Order: sequence, then C-alpha cells, then structure tokens
Amino acid sequence: MFGVTSIASGEAGGFWWAAATDVGRLRSENQDDWLVERTPRGLLFAVADGMGGHPNGAWAARFACRELLEGVATAPPETSFSLAVLTGALNDRLRSEAEALGTPGAGTTLTAALLDGRTLRWVHVGDSRLYRFDGSALQLVTRDHNLAAEPGGHPRLANVLTRCLGMAGELKPDAGEEDEPVGIILATDGLYLHVSPEALLDTIRAPDLPRAVRELVALANSSGGPDNITVSLALPASGRRRYASFAIPTGAPHEAS
Repeated sequence: MFGVTSIASGEAGGFWWAAATDVGRLRSENQDDWLVERTPRGLLFAVADGMGGHPNGAWAARFACRELLEGVATAPPETSFSLAVLTGALNDRLRSEAEALGTPGAGTTLTAALLDGRTLRWVHVGDSRLYRFDGSALQLVTRDHNLAAEPGGHPRLANVLTRCLGMAGELKPDAGEEDEPVGIILATDGLYLHVSPEALLDTIRAPDLPRAVRELVALANSSGGPDNITVSLALPASGRRRYASFAIPTGAPHEAS
C-alpha cells in the first residue's frame, strides 16, 4: 500500500510557499523531513534526508531540522550570524545524541534557506538540493556531496555521501548569500533524480503551489518512487508581476508559525 502525500502551504514573511513529502513506492518508512518556519531572522526553509541503511535516519532528519530552527530562532539579533557555523555545531550535537540513543552512525543531509525579503542565505551538506528560479530559468545553487559528483565519479556512487550531518570530524558545510530574494526550490534526491529539470520547471507553472508540489511528487512516483520524496517551493508575494507565469495560491493560506 502506498503512503499518502502530506502537503502544507501558506504565506509568511512576504512569501507564498508549499511543501510536500511522500514515502515513495518502495520504502516502508519516510526518513525525510522538512520545515518552513518564521523566525526573527527571516523565513526558514529546510529539507533533510535521513541516511538509509543506517539506524535512526528518520530521527536524524527531524533532529537536524528542529535544531537548526532552534539555532536560527534564538540567535541574538545584535550578533553576527552564520548558518554554516550553526550547522557545524549541529553536527557535533547530532553525533552526541545519536551515541546517547545507542545508534552511533545516524546521519542525514541538510539543505536550508533563510529569506528575509532582502537576501537569501543558504547552507548545505549532503545531496539534497537548493534551486533558484526567476520565472523562466532554473539554476542549481548547491553541489552534491557524494562520490558521483567527485572527479571521475560514477552515477552508481551517488548514494555514497562525502559529507553529511553525523559524520566524524569537523564538518564544513557549503554556504552562500544572494543579494536579491528569488523563488526557491528545495528537494531531496527522491525527487530530483526522478524528475527532469525541464519537468520540474514546467510543473512549477501549475495553477497553484500546493498543486505544483503534489504533481512533482506524482512525477517522482510515476518513475518508480524508489526513495522518499520531499520538495518545497517559495515565491515572493511582492513579485507577483515579475513571476507572471506562476499563479498565487487562492483562498486563505495557513501562515507558518
């Protein structure tokens, strides 16, 4: 029996957003997690993909998203702020908690974006992805941290991560900042490995964002759905004319907390 796709959507911090997650067609447990939350620093988006084949992958994904949220939400506004530093410290906490639970080796990817209406900050470790789009073009922002992405790497090695939360030693996440807020897509590999960039862009032109994420999950499942599937989208509410090819969700949206 296939699982039910979980979908949420709303408006917060000047952005319309929608997110969906699905267990897929072959897995018995959804080890992905996601969040969209308003913070004093801006609107925080994150996706995490717990490491399959390792104990407590689902717990690791949830832990990563919630701990990142806690770090962003409680960072003193008068101090300098780094998503990369927060994520590096999160790696140590996740390892300690996993050992305390008796499941050393638990790990997860984490890709997050923070939108404040002026800038887009992002942090990334693993092989989930962040894309940006302007209404016509799609651009991959992050680089996959797996052996397939290394020089001479083979696609069959895509499931071997070179960086993840839970890894031993010092973690050095990728991070960046865009001067202008743009529409974004965050996705785990269960989505992007089975939906082409062209189909991804075409589907975003659905009549509303909840329908867009639902159709993206359906596309991944129609390709076999071998993995958990998670995706979230966001568009600036103020950019309605700029993103004329995209419809804004109708009805009363549910705001992020």
